[in-house]
Amino acid sequence: MSVAAPSYDSKIDIGASVRGAYTVVMENARLVVELAWLPFAILVGAEVLALVLGGGGLLGRGLAALVRAGGFLVFGTIFFVRWHRFMLLGESMPVGLFPPGWGAFLLAGIKIGLTVVVGFVILSLIAVVPPVFLTGLIALVGGIALAFASARVSLVFPAAAVERPISLREAWDVMAGNYWRLFACILLCYLPFGIVHYLIGAVGLGLPWVVWFVFEVIGLAVSFAGMAVIGSLLSEIYRGVEGAAPEQRAA
Repeated sequence: MSVAAPSYDSKIDIGASVRGAYTVVMENARLVVELAWLPFAILVGAEVLALVLGGGGLLGRGLAALVRAGGFLVFGTIFFVRWHRFMLLGESMPVGLFPPGWGAFLLAGIKIGLTVVVGFVILSLIAVVPPVFLTGLIALVGGIALAFASARVSLVFPAAAVERPISLREAWDVMAGNYWRLFACILLCYLPFGIVHYLIGAVGLGLPWVVWFVFEVIGLAVSFAGMAVIGSLLSEIYRGVEGAAPEQRAA
């Protein structure tokens, strides 16, 4: 299936792009599960092991959180790449655990992540300089700027997933005049999942560790669903920008 994507010279239609991303995922829900279950199961298993080794208390929860953060970087990106390759190349049967393009995808994520970290460090250094009453404003403006910048270069991900990597500069340039629309699309695609994930975590926080972990697993599933929607969005926009051949459209 394919949804409308902007051409190189057109402006992103926020409503149509967001609606299309959700539609693709809902109409291919079974495939989402098929592509996600193995990396999801490995990540959950690693968390269970960390939780048990930590004794199930605060230490166990802390270890599980660390394992989730590291594991999500590996296994969450596996699903992300699988979904991009379905959207752009029509691949519905993954070959092996690590799909082609995963290494480049992970490297792109690390580059953006490190850039954001450096940006926050610089913001922190600026914020401590007097006058102190501007600290909050500087942090807010700087955080928003970093979020917009991260969104603007996000097309590096579908490009890497299909083994046609582009530089951060190329991704930045290609979104000129469209970056705020892309940011709005990403926000609208993930915000509902982010809210649900937050509520699930808040509910499970004060519960016994076994029940807490069940809520964490549900929250992880919500995150994977959100990734599928964002992956659909970025794939369609990348296809429109790059003018991918019709035979590469996901059926």
